[in-house]
Amino acid sequence: MNKLKILILGRLSPIDGNSVYVQEIKEKLDERGHSVHLLLFDEGEDEKDRSFLPYLFKTQPYIMIAPSTIRKLKDIVKSVKPDCIHISLTLSFLDFFIPDIFDDIPVIATFHPPFDKNKTLWGVFSQVVYNVYAPFLSNYDKIITLSSVQSDFLMEKGVKKEKLQIIPNGVDPIKYSPGYSDLKERLNADFLFLYLGRISPEKNVKVLCEAFLENNFPEKVKLLIVGDGIDLLKLKRDFNSENIIFFGEANQDRKQEIFRSSDVFVLPSSIEGLPLALLEAMSSKLMCIATNVGATQDALQDSGILLNPMKLKDELIHALKISYQNEELRSKFSSKARERIISNFNIFRQIQILEDVYYNVINFRKFLEKSKV
Repeated sequence: MNKLKILILGRLSPIDGNSVYVQEIKEKLDERGHSVHLLLFDEGEDEKDRSFLPYLFKTQPYIMIAPSTIRKLKDIVKSVKPDCIHISLTLSFLDFFIPDIFDDIPVIATFHPPFDKNKTLWGVFSQVVYNVYAPFLSNYDKIITLSSVQSDFLMEKGVKKEKLQIIPNGVDPIKYSPGYSDLKERLNADFLFLYLGRISPEKNVKVLCEAFLENNFPEKVKLLIVGDGIDLLKLKRDFNSENIIFFGEANQDRKQEIFRSSDVFVLPSSIEGLPLALLEAMSSKLMCIATNVGATQDALQDSGILLNPMKLKDELIHALKISYQNEELRSKFSSKARERIISNFNIFRQIQILEDVYYNVINFRKFLEKSKV
């Protein structure tokens, strides 16, 4: 097949699942011989394979575009002449208009916002977001979702089945693999619980810290909190304990080191999509504990512990305790977790599916154009 020119619109900061997604698919598509140009809501100087869009302000989930954003976007598309545009939706007004602005180019969207069917505050909020987006998503040539939970809800809201393609997040099982790291020794720990992700209210890091302390673990059992966010400073003040270590953000190399030193990964969120950090931990052969929200059940199935988000603290206290005490359980779950990644969430397989989406959408557009003649 002919190699493609692909323009990917997204961002690389702040670091989260959305930004890692953009970086990973560019890297893997480049390796397969495609020409990928990134168009980013980030600061920087334009380069051969990436350009930067102006914006007024940006938070983790939202971007407010600038008056000049659309003009520069059009200029870059005109210069790159892509075969297709792939937008990693960032929750901005631009999301609603891209298919109309470039109606002569196939446009694919990956819809990242976390989703939960539960009648919790975060679950109801996610359903409102999906309700707002559904009519506009139908204007894209193809919408990629991360799980059947998302796709099923969008179909209920009127998005046609043929418009949807489920491609779960994937990780590189070679990059994220078990191995040696001396971080545990440097932290003077015999056992490490790990949280890695954004530190914000919906992630329930405070509840995790409370549950950890209530277990009264031995001195060398520690909780490692990796990430940044609006709750970080308050949590540092509230949990000034030698056994809770706040590590800050970590790049890819540091993440590999952290996973390899940890024993149990914990994700106590109130809402999620299909969290990359969970998949990375599973690939690194860690036992995982996560709330049963979004697509975490699809990821873990019987290879970890799922918590009821409505009974989070009580179940978390118990899960931390049994995961620490039961080495046989840790070994069983960690092995099954890595097997699931290799079989179901391998990024090399996901990239092949994404390639097929690109080719099919481009060819279908060509077919429609010929039919009009």
